[in-house]
Amino acid sequence: MLSACTGNSDDTGAPGTPAVAPDAAQTTAASAVSAAATSSLDASAAGGAARDKAFVGAALQSANAYAKTLPGRTAAEKADAELATTGVKVLAISRGGDNPQQVLAQTTLKKTGAAVLVLLVGGQDGAAFKAAAVTPMLPDAKLDALDTPSDGSAAIGDGSGLSAKPDDVVAAFAASVKYPDPTTTKVLADDPLSEQLRQSALAQSKALNNQGAFTQDHQPKGVLGGLRLKDGKGAIVFAHLVRNDAIAMRTPVKLTPAKDLTLLTGIKQITTEANLTSNEIIAIVIPASGQARIVAASDQLVAGSGR
Repeated sequence: MLSACTGNSDDTGAPGTPAVAPDAAQTTAASAVSAAATSSLDASAAGGAARDKAFVGAALQSANAYAKTLPGRTAAEKADAELATTGVKVLAISRGGDNPQQVLAQTTLKKTGAAVLVLLVGGQDGAAFKAAAVTPMLPDAKLDALDTPSDGSAAIGDGSGLSAKPDDVVAAFAASVKYPDPTTTKVLADDPLSEQLRQSALAQSKALNNQGAFTQDHQPKGVLGGLRLKDGKGAIVFAHLVRNDAIAMRTPVKLTPAKDLTLLTGIKQITTEANLTSNEIIAIVIPASGQARIVAASDQLVAGSGR
């Protein structure tokens, strides 16, 4: 640091009718991913207008924050985060009558070929689909089968038939990565994201060398969307959390903030305290029975303060 999903369907069985025809959904997904990828790398005013059309909600806030950091990023750093605009695949489409309409697509990171899940929402009254989540898959993570796009996938509804309610799973994740004093949970299986967050928080605390205190909390902000898996085997759920990192120094020192914080806020030096705010968007597979597991995630610093 210093170097709601709606819809009243709980049907998990018989196929339905997709909200969008598969061919149209494929065209929409390819266009939406291309717009998201292109606008994410455009720091101009035109890029901002394009992001307004490509993203929505927390994903839009994150994309705008990332764009502000572009002037300080190397070509290699930009390439690492660039989305591929070819080979986009529609994984699932919500069913007619469920709102919001959703298209779950998959693309890749252009440089590495690593899978990225993209949740598109919209479609009401002819409105364009926008990216509500762009989440790279975690190492070795797998997404269970969904109903084919031609059948449509049921909405999460109230979470009936799942091993745990989506909001409860998100809350368990937030408590399990709090620093200090994380709470062990049996609701979620171990995953590399949670482990990385815990280790990073511990390392940042140790780096202060008893000169200050570091805390980190993760605040659930709601479910962004998601769809039921095939044959009633669970659901994939996208959720938004806000992470707050705080440092309070016991005596004034001169600390140089990360360049992202400087580019976002103009803060060039911290002497007594710092507060950083980041968007976390996670994709969780919640089975019909057993532990839920995080399969994809994105993390973006969006605001900060310090003095």
